[in-house]
Amino acid sequence: MPGGAWVRHGEQLIEEIDRTKVPAGALALWYLGQMGVVIKGADTTVYIDPYLSDPYRKDEAGNLVSRRKYPPPFTGSDIHHADVVLGTHNHSDHIDLPSLQQIASASVQARFVVPAPHVDVLTGAGIGESRVLAARVGETLKRGALTVTPIPAAHEELEKDVQGDYICVGYILQLNGVTVYHSGDTVEYPELVSALSAWDLDVVCLPINGRDLLRRRRNIIGNMNFREAADVAVAVGAKLIIPMHYDMFAHNGENPAFFVDYIYRTYPAQPFKIMAPGERLVYMR
Repeated sequence: MPGGAWVRHGEQLIEEIDRTKVPAGALALWYLGQMGVVIKGADTTVYIDPYLSDPYRKDEAGNLVSRRKYPPPFTGSDIHHADVVLGTHNHSDHIDLPSLQQIASASVQARFVVPAPHVDVLTGAGIGESRVLAARVGETLKRGALTVTPIPAAHEELEKDVQGDYICVGYILQLNGVTVYHSGDTVEYPELVSALSAWDLDVVCLPINGRDLLRRRRNIIGNMNFREAADVAVAVGAKLIIPMHYDMFAHNGENPAFFVDYIYRTYPAQPFKIMAPGERLVYMR
């Protein structure tokens, strides 16, 4: 892990997730990097956008080097406890197909939720049709104690397929008396704040890496920047903001200190949390 961090990884982290007991009115969250997060409550373990692959590239000297700034916390094959796995859109750092295949084998009880246009991506990779659920805006999904409500995501535009289903979504999760919004990749769009304001949101997870000309020239689709993420989260009444999607790739990141400075100057009373990969947060309602 970066800098010899004290947070757990590998088998230790899996054991920590297993051992963590979450009281009523609380959730435990672990940050996996990029938009990846584990959420546990009411004996239910949820993975959102787990990006656990480690792609390589050749540097100028012809050596193979990882594209990631730090290694994955574990592999999909290590995950035996997943009950629900949510994917927000069909980019490899969000619907990481090799990792999802491994999770499907190791967590035989797991169900996978992806935007309706991408169901065949999973079933075509050998994950059984009965295990893959289509996320459609306007339809609520239930799995045990968990309720999932898809929300449109604009990455960078709101897009639908020919059936009228959104290609990118975020999710509102209700679990153990706590409500979490995980945006996936998105920019702010006119209806977003009004849609989210209808919910009593405890934790809001938003990207902060932004978008700009250089990224567009590299065909990198952008997200909210740190100001927009803070403004949106405050506008919808988030009790806690967790910024994400700034730390995985050197060519598509952001300094989270800019987010901290903006919050400090603009919304000094707003709680937030900058999480290290593998770090655990226990949120009490």
